[in-house]
Amino acid sequence: MDVYPAMLINSSHTGIVVPAVGTAGQLPAIFYGSGIVAAPSESGLTVAGSKGKKRQREPISFLGEDLSAQLNQQMLDLDNLIIQHTERMRAELAERRKSYARHLEAALEHGISKRLKAKDDEIEKVKKLNLAMEERIRSLCAENQIWRELAQTNEATANLLRTNLEQLLAAQMRVKEEQQRCDDTSATDDAESCCCGENDDREAAASAKPPARSCRRCGEREASVLLLPCRHLCLCPGCSSAADSCPVCNCFKSGSVNNNQPEAHFDR
Repeated sequence: MDVYPAMLINSSHTGIVVPAVGTAGQLPAIFYGSGIVAAPSESGLTVAGSKGKKRQREPISFLGEDLSAQLNQQMLDLDNLIIQHTERMRAELAERRKSYARHLEAALEHGISKRLKAKDDEIEKVKKLNLAMEERIRSLCAENQIWRELAQTNEATANLLRTNLEQLLAAQMRVKEEQQRCDDTSATDDAESCCCGENDDREAAASAKPPARSCRRCGEREASVLLLPCRHLCLCPGCSSAADSCPVCNCFKSGSVNNNQPEAHFDR
């Protein structure tokens, strides 16, 4: 039956021999320098001892072959393999961490950019609304100013018309009073003339005289125009249209009222 050589693990320090896979249960003799260890057991392990004596150990040999260099090389290869695997795992983990960080950063940037774009759109809408409201306010202010000026103009016109109407009514009342007084005077004169029994020559001479209220400017026609604001009844209609002032008081004429006509004339 074939016997496979045993694999020595750290034999230079512990002196433990581990049987290789497929051994027959008995191990051949292993030489430790000049000492011989050949004590196989059921566990497949043999412990070399020299009863507490320490000596200079010789290189491990198996059937005349040196296994120390081969064992050390295998241990170095195993260590290098573990180191390479560790470095590779560390690099993979670092790369995965970086990739996850990049994906997370991209997702955050995308979400933030969407929110910022929505906020920018909302700001633009608010700006447009503010511009429209400002334009509307300016339009309303201009319209309000126009209506205010129109109201002031209408108020001034109403005040002027009210004043003119009051002056017209007062002038008409005075004209009526003056006419009534003149009519009373004429009736009295006619009654006196009838009672005295004057002759025809005297009546003709009286009729040839100028009227009692003759025009102060031409002296021929009857004064039937009341001048404003002095209220002098001193001009005829023909002279009143050409006169700028009252011939009695030299006051500037602002209007006139014809005694024979119901409407008044005002100079602007």
